[in-house]
Amino acid sequence: MHLPAMSPALAAVRTRVGQALRAHLWFLLAIAAYGIALHVLAVRLDARANLSFSLYAPVFTLAMPVFAVVFVVGRVFYIMVAVRPRRLTRYLIADFRDTVLTPERLFMALPVFLVLPVFASMFTSVKAMIPLLQPFAWDTTFATWDQALHGGRAPWEWLQPVLGHPYVTSGLNVVYNAWLIVMYGVWMWQAFSTRDARLRMQFFLAFVVSWVLLGNVVATLLSSAGPCYFGRVTGAPDPYAGLTAYLRAVSAHLPVWSVQTQEMLWRDSLKPGVELGSGISAMPSMHVATSVLFALLGWRVKRRLGIAFTVFAVLVMLGSVHLAWHYAVDGYVGAAGAVAVWYAIGWFLSRDAFFRVERTGRRGGLVEVAAQPG
Repeated sequence: MHLPAMSPALAAVRTRVGQALRAHLWFLLAIAAYGIALHVLAVRLDARANLSFSLYAPVFTLAMPVFAVVFVVGRVFYIMVAVRPRRLTRYLIADFRDTVLTPERLFMALPVFLVLPVFASMFTSVKAMIPLLQPFAWDTTFATWDQALHGGRAPWEWLQPVLGHPYVTSGLNVVYNAWLIVMYGVWMWQAFSTRDARLRMQFFLAFVVSWVLLGNVVATLLSSAGPCYFGRVTGAPDPYAGLTAYLRAVSAHLPVWSVQTQEMLWRDSLKPGVELGSGISAMPSMHVATSVLFALLGWRVKRRLGIAFTVFAVLVMLGSVHLAWHYAVDGYVGAAGAVAVWYAIGWFLSRDAFFRVERTGRRGGLVEVAAQPG
């Protein structure tokens, strides 16, 4: 039987799809394995009500166009101010056609945008199951460790003279909440990046593995609720009562969204099922862990980015303690875990022949894709 020849355009699409799938092989396999394990776990715990694969689909559907508009406006502004071409419209059309919206970028970004909403939904599902797997049992221990590591005082007490001022607290909460925006921004940046394929995949794999290994496995083994819930989960005298009272007092006059969010999460934890952002877990701090990943990525790309993301990670660490979300040891473990995962994934990818192609200069694999600017 004679099959008609494939058109050049269709052949090119098939090639691009094949390259994108191979480039994301380990990423897709990791998320698929995670999904299978989650389904088995939900069945064994009879917790199907806590299982969702599409919880974050509406969020991503809204967020992606918003970030796209912000990027386009920022790109146009940069070209108008920094480049100043003689023929602005013609330059913009060529820039978006030849640099920003190239087939390489679009095909490489597609797998990320298709599976990350599913992964985020699965993670929240597991997080909501943690109390079923391991009731909160480590809060007293972590509070004791915090004091032992910080001169016999809780870390928040050391920070209070510096950070315990209403406008400082409110500002730090803005930075802490900005973590979500920064995370989406880094996703978008790396999803479309074709500058360094191995570095890009190192970030995405480290990101996924960190959430699963640190945010699910370690969080379950060392199940804890955090300082803001200390009295509720331990029944012991609350060494964080002074901090939470201060935060509530400030929130009556200035935005300290953490106070309201903490109450919302506690109410949600008492209800069956899973909702956006639901689940309580303190150890380790995934805000800190992921912020450290952003910093590690930034240092590999540009020194100024590394500095900026490092400052952000430090502020997130301070905010996690000052806003009563985390014990300091949560942040230390999160940061150390993120560094370990980052370098382990880097070593793993260095042994994958597909990504070694880039370093040797041979054609094939991702050489052509990775050679594009950005």
